[in-house]
Amino acid sequence: MDTLKTIKINNKDYDMSSPNSEEYKKRYINSFGDTITDSVIVNIHNINGPYLELKGDSKETFKVEILNSSDDVIYTSNLTCGMYSNLNIKYFIDWKYKIFLGDELVNEGKLSLQDSRVFISMDSRSLGDTVAWISYCEEFRKKHNCKLIVSTFWNKFFINTYPNIEFVYPGDVVYDITAMYTLGWFYNKDKEPELPNTIPLQKTASNILGLEYKEITPTLDFKIGTRIFNEKYVTIATHSTAGCKYWNNPNGWQELVNYLRSQGYRILHVSKEPTELEGVTQLKDTSIENTMSVIHHSEFFVGLSSGLSWLSWGIGTPVVMISNFTEKDHEFTTNCTRIINTSVCNGCWNNPSFKFDKGDWNWCPEHKGTERQFECHKTITSEMVIEQIQHLIK
Repeated sequence: MDTLKTIKINNKDYDMSSPNSEEYKKRYINSFGDTITDSVIVNIHNINGPYLELKGDSKETFKVEILNSSDDVIYTSNLTCGMYSNLNIKYFIDWKYKIFLGDELVNEGKLSLQDSRVFISMDSRSLGDTVAWISYCEEFRKKHNCKLIVSTFWNKFFINTYPNIEFVYPGDVVYDITAMYTLGWFYNKDKEPELPNTIPLQKTASNILGLEYKEITPTLDFKIGTRIFNEKYVTIATHSTAGCKYWNNPNGWQELVNYLRSQGYRILHVSKEPTELEGVTQLKDTSIENTMSVIHHSEFFVGLSSGLSWLSWGIGTPVVMISNFTEKDHEFTTNCTRIINTSVCNGCWNNPSFKFDKGDWNWCPEHKGTERQFECHKTITSEMVIEQIQHLIK
């Protein structure tokens, strides 16, 4: 909240910082009579977008400009006391304002989040999204030196590892905040600066929060249980949430399993859904807590573009990711062996011409219903995977 330092009355500057001074009263009465007008108060925050309100008894009309960090005017309006402007932009912008009376600049300022309570809400229930985005909440807190409150569906994995963040649950009411931002995929230019499917998943968060993008591995809190096998083993997850994510080569998984077993590995399947693969042990307790411990003890994890791959990466287990429908930098790139085949149709997920239809299990925007459907993954052979994982074989 700010107060106009000066206000022009009948082409004279009046000091608004001392409205009770005798000079102020005398000059005001000589101009308008014996009624004293309160100071004009400027109230700003960033809840549901940049917000600026004028309060007070002045009858003047002020011109208000909202500017970005490059000093570009992104919004202008004429306001009187009792009126406000609220921009549609919901992602972070470093904004400031200027207020004019006629042609005279009478006040200016900017939104500062230092020492303020700021609320970041995660729109997604996905554990993978949460693992991908949580680090950027901490980066935002450090950059703005603010008192940050974060809402996720998976707080238990972060409360202890991010002690400077206050965690609340979705639906909890958060009071006395100066700004609020929501992380998610919206396909809405007012809620995100770039089309979300065209950028790395982690950049979703850095974009919305106005941070420089760099890949950041999160820190998860989980209980490491007793190792369930004495021999070395590999964890795999063959299932996911959409047909386009599956390794649709009919022989791929079984041939990979056969090879790993020939190298002395036990194979543990950790997807909740069972597998029909031969020579594979199905994990019985697929609670997320047990799954994390089991993956932690494994030599490496082999999976798809899915939440379990993000989870494995987040807890530090080497990941082999079979994914050709996304660009190679859409997911994480560190501690990851990525299996792709760019000689065939690939990367449709990140094509700005397409939007994923989660209600269509057979979503394949280029070749659905043809022999080429899902060729991005059908053409990835077990030999391709085996060749790429030799540095992990012990």
